[in-house]
Amino acid sequence: MKKLFIATLLFVGIVSFAQDANQKTTTDQKEKLTPEQRNEKNLQKLTSELSLDKKQQEQVKQLLAERSAKAEKFKDSRKDSNTKPTTAEKEAFKKQMETEKAANDAKMKAILNADQYTKWTALKKDHEGKGHHKGHGDHKTPQERDQAHLQKLTTDLNLSVDQQKQVGELLSDRSTKMEMLKKSRKDTGVAPTDAEKKAMKKQMEEDYKATDAKMKSILNADQYKKWTAIQKEHKDKMKDHRKDKM
Repeated sequence: MKKLFIATLLFVGIVSFAQDANQKTTTDQKEKLTPEQRNEKNLQKLTSELSLDKKQQEQVKQLLAERSAKAEKFKDSRKDSNTKPTTAEKEAFKKQMETEKAANDAKMKAILNADQYTKWTALKKDHEGKGHHKGHGDHKTPQERDQAHLQKLTTDLNLSVDQQKQVGELLSDRSTKMEMLKKSRKDTGVAPTDAEKKAMKKQMEEDYKATDAKMKSILNADQYKKWTAIQKEHKDKMKDHRKDKM
């Protein structure tokens, strides 16, 4: 579900300079570091990786602080806004991010010597490559994902053989619908309008309710209660993940 909205949610994420310098670790996310703490952590890593001298450390520290301030300001502006951005606004934001990235690259090039800049560019490329791989998961097919999901539900809910067959068919049906929706969006080659996004959201909500009703008819009361708890936990994790990306 998340992948379907990647194009429409482009404006939400802001690629900070700190992320270019160093990939966030799971520990950092659990600690909920402040922007200042993240900057200090990234500065320490860059100092070690690039052998920065005292003057360079001060210059990079200032650059990290400037980027963090801009990122926080953008996040606050999004929180204060009660309306979704238009397609034109999203395109403008994308261009702004590209401009910011180019400007920071130029500033880093001015601060670092040739060897350091080469290493820093390699660090960025490595980070972006990991981010791309992470975004695409483990490249499982829909059928493989459904099978893995079914196995997990079988264990978590103690499904009977008959229930496994019914849940497997339900997962397969849902995957088919999702793939058709993704393909239809991909084939258009254009960003969806606000009306199309609303229609997509409504359709997905209806599909979710239909799936919930079918699962309720397949499971017994105790299993359904456990499944509902699993769904809620998954939703909460998705919300937290989106907040961390903002």
